[in-house]
Order: sequence, then structure tokens, then C-alpha cells
Amino acid sequence: MIKNIAHIKGFKCWGAHTGVKSMRRDLAIIYSEFPASVGAVFTQNKVRAEPVEISEAHVKKGQRARVIVCNAGNANACTGEQAA
Repeated sequence: MIKNIAHIKGFKCWGAHTGVKSMRRDLAIIYSEFPASVGAVFTQNKVRAEPVEISEAHVKKGQRARVIVCNAGNANACTGEQAA
């Protein structure tokens, strides 16, 4: 099993600590030199941010990607209509 995707030919990846999570990397960018199949696991929280909804729809349609930006710690957000 490959433990570091940076060693897969045709892919480049970066990780960074942006301050969302304490003392660890919380942002990943994965780049593919060619359109690639995508699989993902998304939060099941009922208050999911719109980018989660859109990304999940793309994955379900089987769309390919060349870049994935994945962040940790803030996928849940109330983005619906404002209550009266």
C-alpha cells in the first residue's frame, strides 16, 4: 500500500497548516497531470456548507478532476435561508 501519494507518478500534493486545526496540517491540495477518477467521503452533518453539497454532486456524477482542495475543520455551516 502506498502511504504517501507524493510518490505516485503524475500526481503532486501539498499540505499546509492554515490555523483551522491546532498544531497540524489542515489543508491539502492534490494535483493530477491528467483528469482522474474521484472518490470521497463527506460529512454527514445536517448543516453542510454549500461547497460540500456541490462537491458531493460532482463525485456522484462520476466527474473527473485534476485538482482537489481539501480542508479540515469547517465543512459544517448553516447556509440556508435566514429565519424570520
